[in-house]
Amino acid sequence: MNDKQPQHYSITLRLRRVTYEDAYINVPVTDDLLKKNEDDTYGINPELLWKEGIKLAGNLGVEWEFDEKSIEPHPIQRPIPENRNIFDVNKLNGEN
Repeated sequence: MNDKQPQHYSITLRLRRVTYEDAYINVPVTDDLLKKNEDDTYGINPELLWKEGIKLAGNLGVEWEFDEKSIEPHPIQRPIPENRNIFDVNKLNGEN
């Protein structure tokens, strides 16, 4: 019988937890948001509309509400900085 403790291996992953919030923003329709169509009618330029909405969303008066939380792989995996801890499930189970 082997007296040695079984070896446990693990791989460290960098994850990120993202909290999503939502808010409703009124974007004033100005001449800047309008684009002229080929038939001489006007429409909204969606790219500029979203750009302006995002700009307005930075206002301190915007009321953000919790929408959902997500845990996902971090797009950049890198070595662990010295000042960070690692969650190790083996330590929870009393293993080395």
